[in-house]
Amino acid sequence: MARSIFFILAFFSFSASAQQKPISIINKVISIYGRELEINADGFPKQIKSYYDWEFNKFGFKPTNLLYEPIHFHYFTSPKTQEKLVISTFDIISNTTDSVVWNATSSSDNISQYVRAKMSEDGFVDLRVRIKALKAVVFSTINFHIPFEKNAAKYVVGLGNHGYLRPDTVKWSWKLADKISPAVLIGNDNAALYINIDQLKKSETLSAQNGWRNDDKGTMQVNIKGSSMLTEFSTGVVSLKAGDELTFDFSLLVTPIDRKDGRRDLQKRFNKYHSK
Repeated sequence: MARSIFFILAFFSFSASAQQKPISIINKVISIYGRELEINADGFPKQIKSYYDWEFNKFGFKPTNLLYEPIHFHYFTSPKTQEKLVISTFDIISNTTDSVVWNATSSSDNISQYVRAKMSEDGFVDLRVRIKALKAVVFSTINFHIPFEKNAAKYVVGLGNHGYLRPDTVKWSWKLADKISPAVLIGNDNAALYINIDQLKKSETLSAQNGWRNDDKGTMQVNIKGSSMLTEFSTGVVSLKAGDELTFDFSLLVTPIDRKDGRRDLQKRFNKYHSK
């Protein structure tokens, strides 16, 4: 089902390609047609904005912010303590007419974190995250957070949620992966984000362990937490020897894309993405 969602989203993105301006970046803010992605110094998205208005047929002057806080990881060595990463480098690797590529490195006493990402003019963002143990370390859990603004998370489609409006809580685990893929579309009428952590095997990551799966102990939950609507992935206990590596590759798609859709058709689009 995740693959079907991915291709449907791709179709909508390419349908607007003739209208799109070339991708550009200024001061870590990437601009594409009707959308912006600001990069944090650690390499993860800091803010994602949509400039479509609620009627979805023209640009609004005031953007809709998707994120309440930057996307980030927590590396817990106990329920109350975690690794304190210090940012080492941030570099824009390339800036062409159809994509922007960047990487960033951070480290603590026990681990190093490497992020390499590419955003294309159609709104797709591929992120490769590699964690390396500098010393033997045991994590009580590794948490991945995407904190949404509440008003930008009216609908949730995926992770087994067949309803239209977002329920109070959506839960998923790797035990369900054969029937329900780890992909979800979250948003409202004029802004949305598609997230997929179903990491594919790549030649450059075959030597590292897939951190998402962690012997299928990982879980995902979507629910209100404080002032945000939090999408949280938790690995469970992870033990690493010095030199061990974990990968946490994931992909995003920033929508909406085609101004021709109109609000009613956008609602139909959300309904199309229900998981089977």
